[in-house]
Amino acid sequence: METTPMMVSLMALLAVFFLPLFPFSMVFNAALRAVRLVWLRAVLLLIWPQIGVWLIAGAGMHLSQAWTSAVLAWATGTSLFYAWRMLSTRDFDIWIGFYASSAWALAWIGVIGGAGAMGLSAAMACLSVTALALALVSHCLRKRWGDAYVGLRPGLARAMPRLGVATTLSVLAALGTPVFPVFFAMIYLLGLGNAATVISVLIVWLLWSWAGAQIWQGFLFGTPHAEYIYESEVRDVPIFWTVLAALLAVAAIVAASFWSMTWLMH
Repeated sequence: METTPMMVSLMALLAVFFLPLFPFSMVFNAALRAVRLVWLRAVLLLIWPQIGVWLIAGAGMHLSQAWTSAVLAWATGTSLFYAWRMLSTRDFDIWIGFYASSAWALAWIGVIGGAGAMGLSAAMACLSVTALALALVSHCLRKRWGDAYVGLRPGLARAMPRLGVATTLSVLAALGTPVFPVFFAMIYLLGLGNAATVISVLIVWLLWSWAGAQIWQGFLFGTPHAEYIYESEVRDVPIFWTVLAALLAVAAIVAASFWSMTWLMH
């Protein structure tokens, strides 16, 4: 059964909600802020972009020539916009939503560049797992203090070393540091873009690094207040860290294998 042009347009329109393009990306950010249960947040972060990939795959994984330039500019503009917004927010949960919106919008580079459904799904999974790692750290912060605002409680690395390590590695993963899954996803997407797209993505990457440096400065460095120093007796840090480390390790292995096969094929 062939897909009609009207159905293709409808599926592409729905995909801009799940591979979020501004202003449709506000739907995801509102949903993420509304969900408070950590496991529901995990499902949202993992499933949301996969729905977009499924919709695009159903539409044939391509757009008409008349739309490609406009959608590519829309996608890179959305990614740059949310990367810039990350610099101004102090709520870690909102920061994570902006990060996911910035990262997932880059999926359209793969759509226009001719990526297969499997490759695009793997790239989005790498980005989603990293956002999930950040969300688990945010959950730990909120469970202790009731909030996760950057800059209010400095010295996390000294006051709570294990959570400090988890925060550091999660942010490093989000910035696309080599060996972490985001690095391989970004290399894969960069290989599908043109020169202008590559420059835009590199600027996005730079803004992520700048925003990550603000997270480190606000949480990790400085002298901790005495009332924020806790004994290492809270049980959820080892549990969450084990889950986080396992997710990142599996994603990194899958991403590295996929990227290596793609490179060898070329």
